[in-house]
Amino acid sequence: MIVIIPYRFIEEHAWCVGEYLPYADDVQYEFTVDDCEFEYADLEDIVKEYTDDIIDILLDDEQLTNALLKKLRSRKINVSSIIDAKGEKNAKR
Repeated sequence: MIVIIPYRFIEEHAWCVGEYLPYADDVQYEFTVDDCEFEYADLEDIVKEYTDDIIDILLDDEQLTNALLKKLRSRKINVSSIIDAKGEKNAKR
């Protein structure tokens, strides 16, 4: 994932007043998933924004689907409708 940090943001958050900033362009940082730490609220925002994509990813990967079903069963959530929907989806392929 590449994150672009605008120069204006860097300038506003300089460590001390009058700090010399030798660059005038936006800065790009490249991160891997292992480099990132999210707070719970951040994860909630991400899930709310990308719910459909997340569900598609979970249902398209058998291991992820099984992990999701296991988690739902452990919380005593009825998963029969999910299994039926997955069966219909596989039948269409």
